[in-house]
Amino acid sequence: MLKQYLKSLYEFPEKDLDMGLIFFYQEKFKKGNFFLKEGQFSNKISFIESGLFRLFYQVDGIEKIMLFFSENQFMTDYFGYLTQSPSIRPIQALEDSIVYSIDRDKLNQLFERSKNWEHVGRKLAESAYVTSVLRSNRLLHDDYDTRLHTFIEESPTLIQRVPQYMIASYLNMTPETYSRVKKRLMQNKQIKNTIHKGH
Repeated sequence: MLKQYLKSLYEFPEKDLDMGLIFFYQEKFKKGNFFLKEGQFSNKISFIESGLFRLFYQVDGIEKIMLFFSENQFMTDYFGYLTQSPSIRPIQALEDSIVYSIDRDKLNQLFERSKNWEHVGRKLAESAYVTSVLRSNRLLHDDYDTRLHTFIEESPTLIQRVPQYMIASYLNMTPETYSRVKKRLMQNKQIKNTIHKGH
């Protein structure tokens, strides 16, 4: 799956692609296990073959979810990875998951040895930046209804895999506000009656 995904991003020469893939190694995470704990250094980037993770932080004991990572996405705490500072944003598995990881030093070696890998690395970094800015803009400018509607449109499977209170946190709502918004959108037939994993 990783090889297919990379080939969809860029027309890799097979030899060049295989040269880099040997540096990736498989990791398995049980639901609830941490990919990255608070205070750890983010020294690897991982491709999710199966499973689901959340990146979050805490404010006055309240968890705030920044991102969800699921299949066919690369995952790390990009701020911690780029600044090489201890992470203040843990990443936790929400489902049993399988990822393929590459350590920072190996990835840097690949960038030095191959323009193709360097190009893909730049594309992934640009995508992560755009995602971050887009999310910030939506939280600043979109009303609650728009936030939920956009989330369901862009991530239709997650609403059945992620507990309702976590989606509320991701959208910067209280669970009570989320329930009211969801009910209103359903009544207006802007969203379908979706099944949540839990409350």
